[in-house]
Parts: sequence; structure tokens; C-alpha cells
Amino acid sequence: MSDVIDFLERMGQDAQLRDASPEEMAQAMEEAGLEPAVRSAILDGRAGRLQDLLGQGAHFSILMPGEEEEEEEQEDEDEEREQEGDEQLAASHGIRASAA
Repeated sequence: MSDVIDFLERMGQDAQLRDASPEEMAQAMEEAGLEPAVRSAILDGRAGRLQDLLGQGAHFSILMPGEEEEEEEQEDEDEEREQEGDEQLAASHGIRASAA
């Protein structure tokens, strides 16, 4: 697998290799010692097939907030509303609110 990664890295860095004809690319891959199935996947531009050959399936994850986080957010919002209400009440009675 490291040969494939090394070759792909070299291909990304070398403009001549990146823009090479299929024959030149096949020759370079053969010289790099890549397996025929890997060469075929690269030449055909089949990234999914290459991932399968390398044992690299799709990886993903989902992060969802737990109930505890939702409760904390609700408490924070409630506190903000209380502070705004206190400030409005103080302003309506002509009291200046001081920063705490």
C-alpha cells in the first residue's frame, strides 16, 4: 500500500507525470512496482475501486448533542431572558443597572 501512496504523492508533485499519456503513466506505475489491478484503477480514474483495493472504505461519523447539552443551552437562554427582563424592569423604574 505504501508504494501506491508514494506513487500518488509523486504524481501530485510532478506535473509531467500528472499530465503524462496513459502509456507513460502505465510505464511509471510498472517501474514503481504497482499491482496490475491498482494500475488499472488509477488509469481508469476509479477512485472507489482504488479505495477498495487498498482496504480503505468510506469513513464517516455523526455527532448529535445529548439531552444534557440541550438542557444546559435551555438554562443559558432562560438566564439571558431573566437578565434582559431585569434590565427592562430597572429601566422602566428609572434605575440604572450596573455591570456585575
